[in-house]
This record gives sequence, C-alpha cells and structure tokens, in this order.
Amino acid sequence: MGLFLGSALSKATDLPIVTHYALDVQFLLQQNRIRVSAVIVVKNSTAQAQSELPFILYRLFSVSQVTDSRGNPLQFRQNIVQLQDEPSMQVRELLVHLPAPLKPHDSAQITLVYEGLMLGYAEVMQYVKDRVDEEYALLRPDALAYPLLCRSTFESMLSAFNTRFTYQIDATVPRGYTVACGGALVDSRATADSVTFVFRSKVPTWRMDIAAAKFSEMKNPEDQLVVYYLPDDSAGARRVLHASKDVIALYSRMFGRPTSFQGYTVIEIPDGWGSQASDYYFLQTAAAFKDSTKIGEVYHEVGHTWNAKPSQEIQRCRWFDEAFASFFEALALRAFQGKRAFEEDMETSRDLFVRWVNHDKEIFQTPIADYGKKELGRHSYTKGAWSLYVLYELAGEETFNRIIRTMLAEFEGKTIDFVGFQKLCERVTKKNLDKFFQEWIYGLESSKLLVEKTPVSEIVKRY
Repeated sequence: MGLFLGSALSKATDLPIVTHYALDVQFLLQQNRIRVSAVIVVKNSTAQAQSELPFILYRLFSVSQVTDSRGNPLQFRQNIVQLQDEPSMQVRELLVHLPAPLKPHDSAQITLVYEGLMLGYAEVMQYVKDRVDEEYALLRPDALAYPLLCRSTFESMLSAFNTRFTYQIDATVPRGYTVACGGALVDSRATADSVTFVFRSKVPTWRMDIAAAKFSEMKNPEDQLVVYYLPDDSAGARRVLHASKDVIALYSRMFGRPTSFQGYTVIEIPDGWGSQASDYYFLQTAAAFKDSTKIGEVYHEVGHTWNAKPSQEIQRCRWFDEAFASFFEALALRAFQGKRAFEEDMETSRDLFVRWVNHDKEIFQTPIADYGKKELGRHSYTKGAWSLYVLYELAGEETFNRIIRTMLAEFEGKTIDFVGFQKLCERVTKKNLDKFFQEWIYGLESSKLLVEKTPVSEIVKRY
C-alpha cells in the first residue's frame, strides 16, 4: 500500500492545519500499548481545495478506523515509510480521502482510531526514549504519539510544529496511577479499576505531552504551580517547586510578566529522556529532583516562557530559544547564587564549545546563522549563550532587559529573525551593532575569541 511520495517536499503552505484535538487515550500499561481515538478539527488555510489529508504517526501504531463528523467511514491508506530527508526515521504514513473537497477557509472534523506499542525513537533522537509500561509512560509529539498533519518529511514535520491548536485529553489509567499533562486538569472520573483524567489546553499551543506513572503531586495554589513527581523524590519536588516560584518571579521582574499567564506545571520524567518546555509547563528530567546542583535546569526550562518565536527559516538554529534560555539560566544563577556562579556557568559553556570545536572543526567554521542548515543548533546552548552574554555586557543590565521586554511585546503573535532582532537592539541601545552581529551571528571571529579565551571585557571593547 504505497502512499504519495512525489509531492512530499512541497511547502507547508500547501497543507491545511489542525486547530483542535480531542484525544481519548487508554493506557494499557501491562500490555505496553495505548489505544487512542483522536478527533481532529482541520482548517483549510490554503488557497486550494483539498481532497486528501496526509498524516504521520509513530511507526508501531496502526490505524483501524477513520470517520467523518457523522461517524461515516472514510477511505484511507497507511504504510511504513522512511522520511525522505531523514532516512533513519521510519513513520506510519496515513492518507485520508475526503468524500468532498475541503474548500479554502472551511473546516472539517475527522476521527482516527489507532493503537500499538510505544518504544521510542532513540535510534534517531537519543533523548526520545518514550515508552508505555507499568513503570512510566510518556506520549509526546517528538515520538509522533498523536497524528501530525504533514507530509513524510522532517521539514514538513517541523512545519506542523509551527501551528497552534487547542485540545482536550481524556486519559484513562489503572487505579493507583496518575496522569500528568501540561494542560489544565478539569475533571477526573474513577471506576472500580481505572481513573480517567481530563485536561484542556491553557492557551492555543503547539504540542501535547501526556505522562502516566505513580505520581505524587505538590502544589502552590497561590502561584498556580503544580509539580508531578515520582514517589522517591519528594524532597527534590519541594526544591523544584520553590525554584520555579522564585525564577518565575525573577524573570517577571526582569522581562515582564507574561500577558496570558496560566500557572505552571512541572512533570518529572526519567533521566536521559530530555527536558523540554512548552506553554506554561515543562518536562524535567529526574536529575534536577535528585541533585540540588542541577537546579539550573529548572531555570533554563522556565526561561523558555520568555522566548520569542523565530521564523521557520532559522528555527533550527535554536538561537531564539536555547541561547536565550541558557543565558537566562545564567542570570538566574547570578541572582540566586551570586556573581561567581554566573561566571562559572558562562566559562563552562565556553569550555564545552571549545571541546566541541576540537572534536569537529566544522563547528568553528559555521556561524550561528547557519547552524540550522548544518543541524548544529545544539551549540546555541553554548556559543549562542555567549553571544547574548556579550550583548548583555555591551548594553548593560537595564538596557538588555528592555531589549527582551521590547522583543516580547513587539513580536507577540509574530515571528522574529536575526535582521529584525538587530534592528530592535539598535533602536533600544541607540548604538550601531553591525560589527557585533557580523562577528557573533553571521561570522566566525566570535569562534576565535572563544577558543582563545578572550575575556568578555576585552570582547566588549571591540564594539
């Protein structure tokens, strides 16, 4: 049952978008499986009528049924394929045929029923160790745990992540288990042998994350904070709760309180599974719960709330998210642990970048602006953070904070790129920053400065 392949590299604008998901998830933990009914509202945001809708899912899930809003069956085809631009990644490719073309600006509702095993994508993305078993279960878009409306390419998958939707999740687990989600818990229903937890999205968002384990909860109602933690980590959960409260207050003072603040949820996940942040919640690996020296990871993940959204062309550079979150983490360390902790964190970032350069010369020869093209975005955690360190020292604390406030205000609901950020910085600082941007974003002189261990005070004098 081969599927469409000829048009798979078309741009995302050729496809409709998902505006709402309603997931009914059954966690069959003893069987290491899930069973899902996914009601999906699709809007045709293109200029052309659409007769078919392409989706991708986790490779081991199998779709048994597709219906329209009235329950009428729809024709579909499914197959296991490799992503054309990422051959190491296999997905379940699904093509749904609509009985009548979906006109531009119109919406349609379809329901997909699927089930299967979840065994992660560690062979493609090392941190995606997602699984479903009696110890821990995690469903997230990184492992394609729910259908993405996109073609079977990595490029199209990333484009799907740039759309926002609302959701409702009804997740059922055996008695004794708790479901954690980044959304707002609105209901729970118990039977003799199971519990169903109902969540709704706090704001339109770009991802859903659902975890099931024998969680305990710790709450701070005054600050709308909740931490889901594993039973042995109560002391760490208290530390994470307090750290979250303190760093939210710090960033709010520095950069302004988010206009649509909806509280914050922290979900503990196993070590090595990759901490991640989304809208008013984050997944935090167990390290920060078990080791007090790892509390900076909490500062980092919360810092993503104060990120601007980059344009699609530069998203993979990871500068507008990971560089900013990494530098915000350092600023939080300075606020809570002192100047020495801040300086040590920045030197650790520099040392890590230098070690990578010694391992791979391409890193030295690639400017930040090209990180996305060569999939080197991980270095925005280090060199990217240093670029903001230099800007911070160049502008001064008050002006740097004003840059961030201005960026978040002017680019709310819009995307930003390097050109736009430079113009904003120059307007706020009233300085010509062309040399700084040429050396740190577009050029290689910054790599040399880091490798040569040039002090930040000397670097700033250049501009």
